[in-house]
Amino acid sequence: MTFTIHLLMVHDRVKVGSDGGSTEYYTLPTHATELRHLISHKSMSKARGDIFKACYRLGEKKDVDALYDLNKMLFFVNDLIEMHGRGEHL
Repeated sequence: MTFTIHLLMVHDRVKVGSDGGSTEYYTLPTHATELRHLISHKSMSKARGDIFKACYRLGEKKDVDALYDLNKMLFFVNDLIEMHGRGEHL
């Protein structure tokens, strides 16, 4: 049982070859109309999803300087680095 749980925990996305042009991992699912759909479709962890959202809205959040979003991304990038070190899903 522990072995199976460990395998699921460290499983990450399947690598896809690319020649530098458009690749299938950039294709949007037909149901995607909001970022939350893309986050779910890519099975992003909370940290990865928060980076994605902060990057997308960079500087557009009312009463918030762009530095807020940049600091948020930096915080969660460091979180992803720690998660990677523990073998967790990114």
